[in-house]
Amino acid sequence: MTLTHFCTWLSNDWDVVSIHNPAKKIIGIGESTNGGFVGVLERGLHFSLANDLEKLDATLKFGSKFSKWRGQGWVNPLLDGNIAIHFNNFRLKDLCYERLPEIWPEKFKIMEGDVKSLMSHSNGVTVNIDGTDHEFDYIVDCMGFPMDYSGYTISDCSPVNRCLIHSVTDFDYEPYTDHIATEHGWMFGVPLKSRKTYGYMYNDKITPKEEASASMRKLLEAEVLETKEAEEKEYKFKCYYSNHMISGRIARNGNKALFFEPLVANSIFLYIFAARLFYDFIVNNVPADECNRQFVQAVNEMEDVITYYYQGGSTFDSEFWQTAQKEARARLKRRAPFSEMMNLYKDFKSRGILHHARTYGWAPLTWELIDKEMGYNYIS
Repeated sequence: MTLTHFCTWLSNDWDVVSIHNPAKKIIGIGESTNGGFVGVLERGLHFSLANDLEKLDATLKFGSKFSKWRGQGWVNPLLDGNIAIHFNNFRLKDLCYERLPEIWPEKFKIMEGDVKSLMSHSNGVTVNIDGTDHEFDYIVDCMGFPMDYSGYTISDCSPVNRCLIHSVTDFDYEPYTDHIATEHGWMFGVPLKSRKTYGYMYNDKITPKEEASASMRKLLEAEVLETKEAEEKEYKFKCYYSNHMISGRIARNGNKALFFEPLVANSIFLYIFAARLFYDFIVNNVPADECNRQFVQAVNEMEDVITYYYQGGSTFDSEFWQTAQKEARARLKRRAPFSEMMNLYKDFKSRGILHHARTYGWAPLTWELIDKEMGYNYIS
């Protein structure tokens, strides 16, 4: 995505080089996105919803469908007429490497090899690839999870830390990403053309893996949990973000910049924003400190979005939900910016000008709609 962004916006005076190790594995669960992501593909890859879904094993997405969080279900909408997609992570690289040389032949280049080190200096970045040094003006580090978390903040926004995976090929397609509350947390469902992948999110400090697995199998009427292609059967994770998205002439994006649980495809918003911030740093001379400040602010707002969902609990009165609700409420009480923005939204709505307010993770309209569905009444 970052590669496509820079091919789109940098002039032909630049070389945009993809340094890629084809032997490295990726996380291949199946990805839920937003309209902004589709916009990146449309501009950079000339992606067509009418003609290219098959290339990404993709399906249309109209929103996120919530079940069992409240007595009624609802759909988190995509605003402004947006349509998003669910896509197969394993297919995106192939589409990029097919389209980018055709559309941006003057600037796009590929180097294959394993990056051993990055060293930023006053005039550029030295990148060691398979033992040989190469010089670049700037680098975006998208090389996955950090080796250590010094220079990162471990987030307290999420009560889940583990995910079990199960895929099926026989399913009824709906144009939504499932968000199904369970006794132990919640379960996502991502429909692709070839399969639907479910992820059972839980906290292994509260729920043993065996209990979570049994619950998931019962919900999905599965004798065993199965995965397709190169999917892993489970993931253990922590939520985090980089304190300095830009350091010297190196930026971090993707999982190198942050990782949150996949509630409402929240990280996609931040990846797009991070790419734009680095563009502004390079082209528009926005200082690194200002870019880093904006990045951390956007991340903190998205943390509040995640916590917001958990504070009201769900239809399950279980140990997980009691703990999640208590911790979420306590966290939001400490978040003065969240309280101030909810009060501002309420004031603006009372005066009939809600849409004059700025976004806070979400657009004001999304806050209004979801606040009503969840029964929080921050705004109404």
